[in-house]
Amino acid sequence: MDYNTVLNSVLQVAFIFLIAPLLVGVMRKVKARFQSRIGAPIYQPYLDILKLFMKDMVISSTSSWVFIAAPIAFFGSVALAAMVLPILFPNNLIAADLVMFIYLFAIGRFMSALAALDTGSAFGGIGASREMLYSILLEPLLFAAIVFFAAFTLNGNVSMSSVVSTTAANWPGILVSPAFWLAGIALFIAILAETGRLPFDNPATHLELTMVHEAMILDYSGPLLALIEWANAAKTVVFFGLFAILFLPFGLPILSSSPLLSAAVFLLTVLLLGVLTASLESLTPKWRLFEIPKLLTFSLLLSLIAFLSKIFNNLPTGGFEAVLPFIMLATSLYFLFSATFKRRLEIYIVQSVALALLFGSIALTVGDTSTYWRLGSTILFKVIILPLLLVRAFSTLQKDSKNILNVDPIFLGSPLSVSKSLILSGFLIVLSYSITAVLGVHNPLLPVAFSIILIGGLIIATKTHVLLQAMGFLILENGLVLLPTALSLQIPFFGEIATLFDILTLVVVALVLAFKVNDAIGGLDSRNLDHLLEEQ
Repeated sequence: MDYNTVLNSVLQVAFIFLIAPLLVGVMRKVKARFQSRIGAPIYQPYLDILKLFMKDMVISSTSSWVFIAAPIAFFGSVALAAMVLPILFPNNLIAADLVMFIYLFAIGRFMSALAALDTGSAFGGIGASREMLYSILLEPLLFAAIVFFAAFTLNGNVSMSSVVSTTAANWPGILVSPAFWLAGIALFIAILAETGRLPFDNPATHLELTMVHEAMILDYSGPLLALIEWANAAKTVVFFGLFAILFLPFGLPILSSSPLLSAAVFLLTVLLLGVLTASLESLTPKWRLFEIPKLLTFSLLLSLIAFLSKIFNNLPTGGFEAVLPFIMLATSLYFLFSATFKRRLEIYIVQSVALALLFGSIALTVGDTSTYWRLGSTILFKVIILPLLLVRAFSTLQKDSKNILNVDPIFLGSPLSVSKSLILSGFLIVLSYSITAVLGVHNPLLPVAFSIILIGGLIIATKTHVLLQAMGFLILENGLVLLPTALSLQIPFFGEIATLFDILTLVVVALVLAFKVNDAIGGLDSRNLDHLLEEQ
């Protein structure tokens, strides 16, 4: 590292920490205006930090060196992260990728939580446990963003310079890319959680019900508290800067030769993001602790959809054929939390129609006779015959039993909650793409087929309702039907006839079993079968 690089690093870190209190002051001012108050001046955070540096410290006699080292480590991790972003200069000052960028903040989080436990304070323990809970939920979300940008750079490179340059070069096309803005919303939610903003935490109060970050620093005072508050403000600037660089890179090619102009544009962008965040905070209440996973799961799902959309857009044929596998996979995920049997049946029909259209598109392109057969059999069996059988069975069971089939409760006997099922589905999809990479197969349909098969198995394993298990098998079978096409395998005509006959037989047997279970236990919850005792 030469002299100029060192000087640039110092200047950029100093710039970040210089504007950090201003951002906090602007956000507080906006929130005060929403509350019909005048509020403190925007330079008040500068005075607060200066006042803390001038005060003495009170350190608990039960604490160790960790208590003093934690604020320094937190401050240092934010300073290092500030060098990764290309803010004042066109290239990042230290060679790092998105993974390293995220884990630099993990160092400060770990040390802060450890210091909160070091003093033995009850509030410190509460804050540390909640902070670790948030970190566990945040890591899959942040890694989902990393995977998306690895797909966006096309070559799987997640280095900061590569991602930023690719994003800036493709900026006109980004404006019409739904996947990019879905990933932007997901990352913005993650930033709110990472920086301790509402609805995740309220940095303006020390109430026990809301405190997470504030609970961990209650025992600090003087210069150590000043370091924490200053670093926390700079952390917000860095994350807003990351968001601006990744999603609003319109100025990077123009401002690369003018650090002063880059600084002005960056400051304006960060302040606008601060105003937006403060406005959202003023309109959003603090969520309950156990409701937070739902919001983070929603954010993870947005990242997953953005990633899959980007992958499918890279199909060689592109266009309409690229959307169909995405629809099939999205309907599999939607099946996990759809509220009624009727809606789940509609999901299966939509998935089967997408499969048929995919076969039709391939048939028109290739002209293979076997593909036309798959198209016709899919429409006949999956879109017409099987749904009619299921509708008939649903109607009969609804009349002859006390089951309310139009209100399939999400809460009807499942070992996993909806949020956990979605997170597990995300891991299964990543596993499918990893298996495809190991096999060296470049057909994008293969990981989709693997994912649908695994999600269908997950539905069978986690749903205890007999009919839901049968429909989970049909989801799985759609993935199996897609698999030979993804692998370019030729299945004999009689083999496909035998397979369709087996599927139809299995569905009929499953429906007969559903009637038998309903007669035996007065319901369709398979858990109640455990209460049946074999007659001697």
